[in-house]
Amino acid sequence: MKIYRYIIFFSLLFFSVVLPSNINTKPVSLLNSLHNNDDWEIIKFDNDISISTKRILDKNLLGVMVKKELSLPKEILQNVIMDINNYSNFLKGSSYFISKELKKTSEFVEGYQFIPINIPFFDNREYLFRMYPNGFKDGDNTSIIHWYLLDKDVKYLERDNQTAIYLSHGAGLWVAEKKSNDKTQFSYRIYMDPGGSLPSFLIDLINKTSVVNIFRDAISEAQKRYEYSN
Repeated sequence: MKIYRYIIFFSLLFFSVVLPSNINTKPVSLLNSLHNNDDWEIIKFDNDISISTKRILDKNLLGVMVKKELSLPKEILQNVIMDINNYSNFLKGSSYFISKELKKTSEFVEGYQFIPINIPFFDNREYLFRMYPNGFKDGDNTSIIHWYLLDKDVKYLERDNQTAIYLSHGAGLWVAEKKSNDKTQFSYRIYMDPGGSLPSFLIDLINKTSVVNIFRDAISEAQKRYEYSN
């Protein structure tokens, strides 16, 4: 019996030391907060898109949500968002960036993005992420995409040979909610901490602008593909 106890003890010790407990863990609490429709405050309308913010858990920054009602099959938008390798072809409102699909399975895709920061004395940003074309938990019937940032993969980043701050705190949801007028209310909800020494008010401003541009460009591409398919 003592031998078995030692085996179990050293097995547990090995896994606790060698294997990080938080590697690639889905941030369910953060996604829950983004998914919850309560406490979002509308701050602006950008033409036909509403922009809202929300305090997220114990985070220092705001969550951002943009939404719009459309007559568009959710599967079309879902396919656009999962098309990582073509982001640079249709995300025209965003500044130059690098986007690559690294891994694809029957359940998710993983990608890499490099975002240059054209501000003197501030570093570029990069991150790895995992994205799923479904809800983030049992009972989530409205999310058509959820994604979150992954832990730093030093081997890949060294191979990619970019100089940037690595981002590790962020997640997002694309949500489709059917309305009574035969339209669907699509929304994109995101929390992203870009790290570094940027002041919070500037980060929040950048996030709001970025999310609106991504949402508008993705919707536009989905509408083009839908019209072409008909």
